[in-house]
Amino acid sequence: MMTTLASVFTNVLLAILLPSLSSGFVLPLGERPCLTNAATSTGNLLMRMSKSDAGEESRRSAIGKVLSSGAAAFAAGVQPAAAKEKEAITPENVKAAFDAVRYELEDAAGGVQLIGSKINAEDYEAVMDLTQNYDGYMRKARVGRARKLLTDKKLKDDAQMISNAITFDLIGINRASRPGQQNKDEALRYLGEMKADIQKFLDLESTIDFSAIQ
Repeated sequence: MMTTLASVFTNVLLAILLPSLSSGFVLPLGERPCLTNAATSTGNLLMRMSKSDAGEESRRSAIGKVLSSGAAAFAAGVQPAAAKEKEAITPENVKAAFDAVRYELEDAAGGVQLIGSKINAEDYEAVMDLTQNYDGYMRKARVGRARKLLTDKKLKDDAQMISNAITFDLIGINRASRPGQQNKDEALRYLGEMKADIQKFLDLESTIDFSAIQ
């Protein structure tokens, strides 16, 4: 019953949240999700491309937990009929998947560095465009793929919450770049939080236990 309710609430929440990056919808400040009670669903926000204070501790927890529990049900409606073959958990696949996430964070041509350069240049129109389109790419094609290769169920749940937190970081950057709300310091603050979230996800690579794979 609780799972069904969570799925219903999630579908409603996603319908509100997904347009927020482009429509000017403003989420109240709150907290990033607690990483201890995550559900297992992978969030899919299908688009194109590519905390710092105690007051953040309630928005992300309440919304993030519901978001993680039902995002897969929402995404199922736009998935192809034929299920994709599950990627084998091999050292080569793990390295490739996590290196792709690492590229986005560290490389000068990666999305995180690009967003940072546009914030520093105060090119807010470019920042809004990048953040609007980067979420689905980063979460699905990068973080989502690597998350599926984790071998510890609890850590896989934690990784889902980190993925959700990245969405809130991007919303924060986008909001701080909108006309009439442009705030470079605020945008950089959320950028720093996103970098920390991505690094937290990358740290999970070392937990993969190849001997536990059957």
